[in-house]
Amino acid sequence: MFQKVLIAEDQNSIHKGLENILEELKIKEIITVQYCDDALLKIKASLKTERPFDLLITDLSFKEGHRNRTLTSGEALISAVRDLQPELNIIVFSVEHRIGKIKSLLEGSKVNAYVEKGREESKEIIKAVHAVLNGGVYYSHNLAQLLRSADDISQTDKYDELLLQLLAKGLKRDQIALYFEEKDLPARSLSSIEKRINKLKVLFDANTSEQLVAIAIDRGLI
Repeated sequence: MFQKVLIAEDQNSIHKGLENILEELKIKEIITVQYCDDALLKIKASLKTERPFDLLITDLSFKEGHRNRTLTSGEALISAVRDLQPELNIIVFSVEHRIGKIKSLLEGSKVNAYVEKGREESKEIIKAVHAVLNGGVYYSHNLAQLLRSADDISQTDKYDELLLQLLAKGLKRDQIALYFEEKDLPARSLSSIEKRINKLKVLFDANTSEQLVAIAIDRGLI
């Protein structure tokens, strides 16, 4: 089992709950901080004393407090940690469910597990700790379908994403076609724009353009 774990979480009730879970797992040393800057300082100090942390559990969202901060989010902390201690095991524990961000953390930042806060969070944290301990990658059960649907994102290209951005800004189809024409982009006729929108509706199971935009935002495309 992990011997030394750092929890970065700004809500007292949540990090107390995490402490209790980790104590049940017989983890000997558990340290909690409420600021990302403090988490990074703890990791730096542990490396200097040659007693590094085995695992970091961090939220993504941290509320503003009374002090100035250099690292204002869990993503910033994870990025800094990867530069400092690349092999540190990291579990994200967050309410964030946008698939684009989750995939970025799992694939780009190489976090080892992603647990969504919720009703089954205690069981999920325990499963995540055991999975990471055994060299695996873990994510909450209810995120599985979202991650599978992420394959849809790979079927879109940069012009689809631009089209979605323009729809999100409230442009009509003829206005988007005119924009594509002015920028000399491919498939710039009105019929081509309509075909792209219809393709995206099928791809993301959307009935209207408004629903399509909402789904694209939720999945982190725009």
